[in-house]
Amino acid sequence: MERKGFDFWDILMLIGAILILFWASLKAFGIISSPVWVEMIPYFGAGASLIGVAYKFGKMTRGIEETECKVDKLISLEKRFEKVENEHDLCMTGKLKIKH
Repeated sequence: MERKGFDFWDILMLIGAILILFWASLKAFGIISSPVWVEMIPYFGAGASLIGVAYKFGKMTRGIEETECKVDKLISLEKRFEKVENEHDLCMTGKLKIKH
């Protein structure tokens, strides 16, 4: 199985989380003296993380829907195969007459 690297949305979630942790650390040590734009950093980080999570959730949901569609196609194919197999058995036993 091929290992998949990080994509843009994974990196966006990580950047958001790192921004929040970095801000909290600097604020805890008193390095940040809190201008308005600095007070907004956790909100930017949380927003970036939420956007990344929402995109990944939507991508997973779409993948599940595609898988369900493929399963439905396989089930209908299996039903058609069973019908053909049943007709073949009936034809071989002489119970079903097919005109050519």
